[in-house]
Amino acid sequence: MKEMTKPENESPITEKSIWIFFAILIVAVYFFGLNIPLLGPDEPRYSQVAREMFERGDFVTPTLGGFDWFEKPALLYWLQIVSYYLFGVTEFAARFGSAIFGLGTILSLWILVRWSVEKSNSPLSAHNSPLSNWLALIAASSIGLIVFSRGASFDIILTFPMTASLVGFFIFDQSNKKKPITYYLSLITFYFFIGIALIAKGLVGIVLPFVIVGFYYVLSRKFPSKTFIFSFFWGTILSLIVASFWYLPMYQANGWKFIDDFFIQHHFARYTSNKYQHPQPFYFFFWVLPLMTIPWLPFFFASIWDFI
Repeated sequence: MKEMTKPENESPITEKSIWIFFAILIVAVYFFGLNIPLLGPDEPRYSQVAREMFERGDFVTPTLGGFDWFEKPALLYWLQIVSYYLFGVTEFAARFGSAIFGLGTILSLWILVRWSVEKSNSPLSAHNSPLSNWLALIAASSIGLIVFSRGASFDIILTFPMTASLVGFFIFDQSNKKKPITYYLSLITFYFFIGIALIAKGLVGIVLPFVIVGFYYVLSRKFPSKTFIFSFFWGTILSLIVASFWYLPMYQANGWKFIDDFFIQHHFARYTSNKYQHPQPFYFFFWVLPLMTIPWLPFFFASIWDFI
């Protein structure tokens, strides 16, 4: 009897359909249940700040209870204000921007691996080994990313532009200068999203990317290219131009009070003293960050054991 075989193109089509299903499922999970009551002290506070700005039609000066509230930049409030216009003043609208930024973080990681695999001409880029899809699925199903993407807080608002910025740097660093579009566009992406990160959570948005990139060059024992060194001049200007869309009108409206409250008090005093009652031991993130990778943390430990 003649052996029955499946058509050659059946498996790729089936696999593609499965990944499309997972993508739809991820989007649905990230938007499902955003209308539950606001939790903790932060979600109601930030949502109210955005509500007051929305009701005044003011995209510049954050207030809480009618008083100036200069603790954080405006990016989260902007996302909430736009959502209030679209969906009304609801819990769903307050969290909508966070969910979008969570999905943006996942997409950034997908782009990173997709580009890396295609650049290396690895067999992993074949239809039967979608490494970028697996990484996106792992990131999307990690408890930390799910939780922060469903909260009206600044954590994921900083995470997405930081991730997009560093993905841009990595693609630039690994690109061939003979492909100028990818080479320079990725470098522009690096600085552009640093500017977005500055509006997301202040100076940490520019300090962390530069520290991470500097640490990368130290570990890799190589000197930055002339293109990257020169980019510090025009790239930093680009970041500041992007950030100036909030910082400049904020300073014009509030003057020195903004500088003192936002920069001196909520940046330097916060990290050099216990003025705001947020002390944590030095090892805090060494056990918190790994827990955010659940349910994949046991697989990580298992892979280390297998390697040893």
